[in-house]
Amino acid sequence: MKSALLLLTVILISIYAFSQVEIRREIEEANAELSQIYGFSVKYNLTILKGEGHEQPAAIDDNGIYQIFLYTTSYRSGVARHELAHVYFFEYLRSIGFTPNEIPVWYHELMAEGFQSLHSRTRIPILRVAFYDFTEFDRRYPDKDDQSVFYGAVSSFAGYILERHSYIDLTSVAEEFLQEGDMSAAFSKVFGSSLGSMILKWRLIFLLPYSPFLIGVVLFLYLLIGRRDKYWRKFPLDLESLREDEETKNRRAH
Repeated sequence: MKSALLLLTVILISIYAFSQVEIRREIEEANAELSQIYGFSVKYNLTILKGEGHEQPAAIDDNGIYQIFLYTTSYRSGVARHELAHVYFFEYLRSIGFTPNEIPVWYHELMAEGFQSLHSRTRIPILRVAFYDFTEFDRRYPDKDDQSVFYGAVSSFAGYILERHSYIDLTSVAEEFLQEGDMSAAFSKVFGSSLGSMILKWRLIFLLPYSPFLIGVVLFLYLLIGRRDKYWRKFPLDLESLREDEETKNRRAH
């Protein structure tokens, strides 16, 4: 019993140590890539904790002092890239004379999800994300129940943009927004299409693999409604009977 417990302890410690090595390797690679993209480096403190499996990773900006918290128990590939991308974007905004809270929450996550998706394979999002309005979250995050849909939509939209444009273009959008105060105009200036137009195109492409299913549903409903209509047409409307029923009701009322 003691030997089994000791073996389990050794295995858990080994897994924790291996996770720490993987996290540090990933964040070092991300740091090298981000410093090349932005043209500067940032100083940050990385804290790696074991956790219980439900903690959220975080990048905290304490007035230009950056803290990154990651948890080995719930860690998955790409998370370190995501959190460090937040830190670099924070510092970029400061370098051009603005503060992070002047940018909408959803755009902060677009920057982080976009950088994460450059090398990390993301899970295929559920169909609901195509109809989810992530742009309504300017100053707050969605409720816990909607967070997976929110991140799925932001990640998918970021992937759509980065298949056609560079990551540095996303920083240009942020700068244009800070100058003009209009995100749609910023998208138009950088990408040649408004925010709404790009979201619509993304949704159409996102839904393309589902089109046979959607067409099948529409066709089924059409046939169902058509057959029901044909069924009721077999029974002619007897106006004389309706008049007699109405007269009977009137006599009973008197």
